[in-house]
Amino acid sequence: MPQFNMGRVPPLTFGAGRIVKVPKIITALGGGPVLIISDVIMAELGVADQLTTDLAIEGIPFELMAEVSGEPKEALIDRLCGCARKAEARAIIGLGGGAAMDAAKLVAAIAHSGRPARDFALAAQSLPEGGIPAVAIPTTAGTGSEVTRTSVISKANGGKIWFWGEELMFAQAVLDPALTLSLPPHLTAWTGIDAVSHALEGATSRNISPAGKLYGLEALRILSDALPQAVADGTDLEVRGRVLWGSLIAGLALHNCNTHMGHNISHALGSLVRIHHGLATGLSLETCLPWLVASTEGAENYARAALALGGAESPEALPMAFSALMRSCQIPPELPAECAELTSETLAAEMKNSANIGMARNAACPVGDIDLDEMASMMMRLPVGPAS
Repeated sequence: MPQFNMGRVPPLTFGAGRIVKVPKIITALGGGPVLIISDVIMAELGVADQLTTDLAIEGIPFELMAEVSGEPKEALIDRLCGCARKAEARAIIGLGGGAAMDAAKLVAAIAHSGRPARDFALAAQSLPEGGIPAVAIPTTAGTGSEVTRTSVISKANGGKIWFWGEELMFAQAVLDPALTLSLPPHLTAWTGIDAVSHALEGATSRNISPAGKLYGLEALRILSDALPQAVADGTDLEVRGRVLWGSLIAGLALHNCNTHMGHNISHALGSLVRIHHGLATGLSLETCLPWLVASTEGAENYARAALALGGAESPEALPMAFSALMRSCQIPPELPAECAELTSETLAAEMKNSANIGMARNAACPVGDIDLDEMASMMMRLPVGPAS
């Protein structure tokens, strides 16, 4: 057996209606005041009202900041940190998709320091110890942010900033599949294929470990079956629960083994144009998989991933199995109109950026600048469809 580490998993509660457990969890963590960082849509749909009503009944003071829309900007993080200090928050709740949870865990980690987020970007400075305990309540099934030690936000120009460290781990997570019922088919597909990508890349990375195989392959088996069903019928609570569980364990594959080429391309793409991260990642991984499996490195792991996706147990079957899943989730092989003016040269340059190159280096085979140029060219040869 090789030497490897396994990251910790926060305590979690899973099941329909489990959001009612949040006040008891907050009390166990030390009580309020609580700063709730939420997606805008969660307030509009009334999900945040359910949470705040439960907190109020238990006499737990709170402040709701439902201001996350898309990837959180650096300025928003700094402002939310100020809100946490002003409210003297003793707990943070992240309610929403990956963006809200990434914002919440970062605010919880750095608010007490009084320093701007940029000071900690790309591990330029160690994250401070003794942050505010945070609780994750995901309302999409894709990012796995509730169990990872990373956070991604954007600069004003759209460029992505990474943060990582054990200090970003949530204290607890509440997974309530009923909260995902309102997700429309296209977002169910896009967020779900992001989870599939976490599982596949984690289980086939250069940094592979028994933990990555354990979580990644099981997530692929679950999601390849349940995700198309959830896209076709989003009202099936049992199927929604399986997708949410698959997303969580895919996040554990990411947590233990990290991502590689699909995310290198998609993060570069997302830094240049406005595109949903899950859609970008699915298209990127579908584009680069034939190139990846052509190498002998990682062949055994690619074969296992292909089998877990329902294909033959061979590396060559993996691109076909992944493409079949993309089509069954109604994701066409085309870039959105927002990418129409993007060039392969610009994309390749962003793929080589220091914020993204580490993911490329986690591929099973060596990836050089010429290879990145080739994959960027492959990506930009995709047909362009309507706006996303």
